[in-house]
Amino acid sequence: MVFDSLTWAGAESQHDNHLLLIRFREIPGTFPRSIYPQRVNVFWEMVETDENGLPTENEFRRLETFENRLVNAIERDAQSILVAALSCNGEKEFVFYTTDVSEFMERLTSMPQEKERYPITIQKYDDPAWSYFAAVVPKVA
Repeated sequence: MVFDSLTWAGAESQHDNHLLLIRFREIPGTFPRSIYPQRVNVFWEMVETDENGLPTENEFRRLETFENRLVNAIERDAQSILVAALSCNGEKEFVFYTTDVSEFMERLTSMPQEKERYPITIQKYDDPAWSYFAAVVPKVA
């Protein structure tokens, strides 16, 4: 399965009176969601934010490096898929769906690291209906 063919879209919203930026993959109805019944949310606590709670240029570079490393480790053989990234009030959330949470965690801990630990926390859920994705991603025509 080639995830590169899935297009990305973006949207802006508000959450608790803060600007919320959402970047998400446009997942077609034919996508085999049932293969990915578990969700892993990776939260990055930003160190440097602007007045809107969004990353500064320096923080954006750190986030970009982390995301690229994470996606390369996690998606390389379609074991998991990054479906959305949300930025709001000093936090960035990466939303993945996976075939196996244990394998996801193994790949996460084995990927290249910086000298300092990444400022992340992880939450894992069973979500075979992709209900979280449906709740956070805007309906697009």
